[in-house]
Amino acid sequence: MNPLRSLMITMARRKLTSRNIDSETENPLEEWIHMKVRQTVKDEKEFRRVLGRSSLTEVSRADLRQYQMFKFRKLMRYVDENSVYYHKLMADNKLVPESFLEFEDLIKFPLTEPASLAEEPFHFLCVSQSKVMRAFSTSGTSGLKKRLFYTQSDVLNIVDAISAALKTVGLRDNETLQIMFPAVTAWDPSLMLEGACKVAGLNAIVCSSIDIDVQVEMMRKNETRMMIGLTSFIYRITMLARDKYDLRSLGIKAIICSSEPLSEAMREELESAWGCKALTQYGMTEMGLATAIECIVQDGIHVDEADYLVECIDPVTGEQLPDRKDGELVWTSLNMSGSPLLRYRSFDLSSYISPPCGCGFRTVGKIGKPKGRSDYTTKFGFGEKVYPYLFDEAIGSVHGVISHQVVIDRPTYRDRLTVTVEFNGDLEAAGRQLQEKIMAIPEVQSSMENDLMEPLVINVVAVRPEFIPTKRTLVDNRAQYDH
Repeated sequence: MNPLRSLMITMARRKLTSRNIDSETENPLEEWIHMKVRQTVKDEKEFRRVLGRSSLTEVSRADLRQYQMFKFRKLMRYVDENSVYYHKLMADNKLVPESFLEFEDLIKFPLTEPASLAEEPFHFLCVSQSKVMRAFSTSGTSGLKKRLFYTQSDVLNIVDAISAALKTVGLRDNETLQIMFPAVTAWDPSLMLEGACKVAGLNAIVCSSIDIDVQVEMMRKNETRMMIGLTSFIYRITMLARDKYDLRSLGIKAIICSSEPLSEAMREELESAWGCKALTQYGMTEMGLATAIECIVQDGIHVDEADYLVECIDPVTGEQLPDRKDGELVWTSLNMSGSPLLRYRSFDLSSYISPPCGCGFRTVGKIGKPKGRSDYTTKFGFGEKVYPYLFDEAIGSVHGVISHQVVIDRPTYRDRLTVTVEFNGDLEAAGRQLQEKIMAIPEVQSSMENDLMEPLVINVVAVRPEFIPTKRTLVDNRAQYDH
């Protein structure tokens, strides 16, 4: 390694709180969050005044909420001084930090729309260009191209969070993480993850090959104990490799599925093949990529609540919803300095789950596994709403499915579903099973019975040699259809 780069990494490591987590700590992510809260007590006189204490030995749920609201008020002052967009927003709505004392007060702050960020990203930039370490452009799942700016402190904080999260799901300093994202996008998340692991002192290798022999050989050679990657990519490798190799013998401790939804049908297949837990990770580029990670209980995804404040709201009324009530997730990046966002709409449909958790977390909350996006819903039949996950679960439950896409169109007065499935096995038998599974979906069954949908069109194709990532598994091609 270049000596200068080695020195820079050594200096960066000294700034990582996660390096101070004891290897025997039961819940590293929660301890990391507590460490940041305690450091804020030490550094911020105003926060000590709010808490009415000069130090914190044990961090309670109430302390964490107070910390988040303190950070929210501090962020309001920061963006008022440095962001063109938020300065105008706060002036137009006569918003002052002193009015935001309790979590329930957040609804007084207007939601930030992705379209506003896409239209003028520099109006959100809070630092000079000379202080920008990384700039990312993303269209994400919304289709809107947005540009985000990260400072050095932002990037180091992301690295710190990734390290704490990986330790929480069981990765130890002497073990190897295999990073598995197909190298087909303009921005490769593998680079960020590998760099984060290097700075954090964790072992990581990148393998983007679709060749199952190459993937397995890399695991054996490097004694891989955990893998992380694009959900559909890991699933594809698994489905093609399990008949050739004894995957359980490789000693994988956990699989982290990222960037795409993990259906329960897919989870079952992965866990059966590898003999370990398959966990999901949630993140958005707008929030710094590493936002939340699932624990072994698999009943929600733990949020980095030191850096993010998440709400679940009714997308129509804006009302904050109670625990486990499905709505839209809204995020605030509490510690970002480059492009901080307050009450940013994700359009992801999920719920908030308060602690404690069966895994041992006492103070840190979770989000439910996202079920889809409010801007990805569609309707057919009698106007019943459907989401991609309805088809993901049904189609994924057919053993041998590698990938799929459902297309809705309307060639006549009735809707038509065309389902294309990539399959490894008996194609004819697969067609019959898929027909049965899809027809069992209540919304499809009702539409068929009421003559509102044409007969299903199911195309089953053999496994393709190349990997073609599909962002949308449900596509609605009906013109001017009211969603």
